[in-house]
Amino acid sequence: MELEKSMIKRFLFSATAISYLLGMMLLDSLGLYFALNSIKNINAGIIWYSVAILLLVASLSTGFSITVVYQSSALAYFMRFSKLRMSNYILSLFIGSLVSAVTYSVIFAALITPLITKLTLNHFYEIIRVDNILPFIASTLISSLFILSLTFTITATLLVKVGAKASNYAYYIFFLLLAISELSPSASSSLNPFYEAENIISYSLIHDTISLYSVEVASLAIVLLLLGNLILKKIKALRLEEVVW
Repeated sequence: MELEKSMIKRFLFSATAISYLLGMMLLDSLGLYFALNSIKNINAGIIWYSVAILLLVASLSTGFSITVVYQSSALAYFMRFSKLRMSNYILSLFIGSLVSAVTYSVIFAALITPLITKLTLNHFYEIIRVDNILPFIASTLISSLFILSLTFTITATLLVKVGAKASNYAYYIFFLLLAISELSPSASSSLNPFYEAENIISYSLIHDTISLYSVEVASLAIVLLLLGNLILKKIKALRLEEVVW
């Protein structure tokens, strides 16, 4: 449990995580404000909010990928000379990231969104209620798991192919996820996993239940997670001088 606690602190309370996530929450708040101010419809606001959740997780994925890269050298040694198992490390990594994603998503929905609806619609809308809090948390967990699993697989692949230089690409992963998340609402298709990841969040808030598409998104996330796990097992110990800071 110590490893899990350490990861939760890293992704939830560290100065870097707080600065990244609060910065993205500010941008999301501006986007939500302009969306509601132009459309004047709370359901449209909820759809934008689901996009904002993925943007928050995309921001978190930057710290996620950097953590994997910078710990990879030590991880390779621990796999050989200690009792640490790869599955335990990956589990703690995802637990810390998912706890952070859900916590900041709830804060954004419960505290910031009602204030924005008051400014734009002249009414405090509580999009998180007793009826939908559990479906919302479950949907956010599934969508976050998908984004993080995709990030994990890409990062593990880069580690195997280019070594510690993969740290140079961590920020590009974030901007790639950011661009896809922004563009995906216009590509509303069941074949678009980003659209479905957003859709299951908005569905849980509007209909107070879990979307059937959650199974598809969760299945894809698990496949990506298992693939990333297999790839990461191939890493070799990296020399310190190989790391590009």
